Amino acid sequence: MIEPVVIGDCTLYHADCLEVLPTLEAGSVDAVVTDPPYSSGARREGAKGLRKSMNRGTDDSAWFGSDCLTTNGFLWLMRAVAVESKRILCNGGHFLSFIDWRMSPALSGAVESADLRHLGMLVWNKTYFGMGAYFRNQHELIQHFSHGKTRPTFRHDVGNVLSFPPIRNGNHDTEKPVELLEAMITTVADWGEVIGDWFMGGGTTGVACVQTGRKFIGVEIDERYFDIACKRIEAAYTAQELFQQVTP
Repeated sequence: MIEPVVIGDCTLYHADCLEVLPTLEAGSVDAVVTDPPYSSGARREGAKGLRKSMNRGTDDSAWFGSDCLTTNGFLWLMRAVAVESKRILCNGGHFLSFIDWRMSPALSGAVESADLRHLGMLVWNKTYFGMGAYFRNQHELIQHFSHGKTRPTFRHDVGNVLSFPPIRNGNHDTEKPVELLEAMITTVADWGEVIGDWFMGGGTTGVACVQTGRKFIGVEIDERYFDIACKRIEAAYTAQELFQQVTP
């Protein structure tokens, strides 16, 4: 039995998500918002298992687990995650996953094969250029699925292009802005509902849940990032308590 760390309304597991998900109650989560390793760093399929080939300044030991999977490995992982997520999601619950353009088709096929309904795609506009040879990189994708017919949306002011600047020198190599996660979470889940993140990383989704009044279940296999996530979520609760104390 994997014992979680509980911080307020956040339940955090330091474990492999494929070990944790079967232990979670069916229908207990209202939305999954997650950011799996994209496994798309190599220029050639055969190089993916060797190192993070397109990040030559990054040592293997400094990168994070599962990001050098082949496409077959990524498909297997994400189908297994999607099968369990469908069981865990409530009827009408949402499944949102970050991904890049290379692995977006693989992710879509893996999740659809678990009988989750593909609703569309969001674009995270990073608001300024990154690397690129011709048309420089400025976005990442978010694939959107649901468990059957979706519930009504909880807000109507969020488009499918979400413009937020990226995090530089953050807590995780691929950390997302808290404000971006807040916009996504508050659209698909109501106050007090439960959000799951099976690749929690540095805990940004959990922080967004604390700040928007949602409950959170997070799973992270890497100990260094799990510790960071715990500290960030604790700090979010502390900041919230201090704000309440000074607010008249």
